[in-house]
Amino acid sequence: MNKIQHLALGLLSLGLLSACTGEQSSTNDRDSVALLSDTTLMEDRVPFRIAEHYFAAADSLPETILSAEEQEQYMGMATTMSARPTAIDWSREFVIPIVLPATGVSTEILPLSLQQRTPGELVLSYRVVRGAELKGAQMRPFAAVIVSRDYLGPVRLVERP
Repeated sequence: MNKIQHLALGLLSLGLLSACTGEQSSTNDRDSVALLSDTTLMEDRVPFRIAEHYFAAADSLPETILSAEEQEQYMGMATTMSARPTAIDWSREFVIPIVLPATGVSTEILPLSLQQRTPGELVLSYRVVRGAELKGAQMRPFAAVIVSRDYLGPVRLVERP
């Protein structure tokens, strides 16, 4: 009976170990952080939020937007009955906009990561996803991220494939 208990305990331990290991690898495969560059160090990452329901009011925008007055000048609010633009606390946050020239192709800008490369310099990496032709209409692709003022500094935008 003692050998059977040891064998059962060993099989149970092996089963639990393989179940834990298998779940971790499948979770990492779906984890959005795993989609970012493997060379990005966690210490370099800067947290940000996506500014939703805004649009670019001009083809050319500053590298950062620091106040509600600048936001009114450079970004329009796309308020609908079911959605409001993301709230921005201008005393604690600033915005990094990304705008592309007007195009006749459905285009989405996806912010991927924000990193602090050297003290004071931020690098915002993004991907551009192009879709179907807009059949005579044009759009101005736009995205913006909201960042804590603790990280305010020069910004470099980098398009990733």
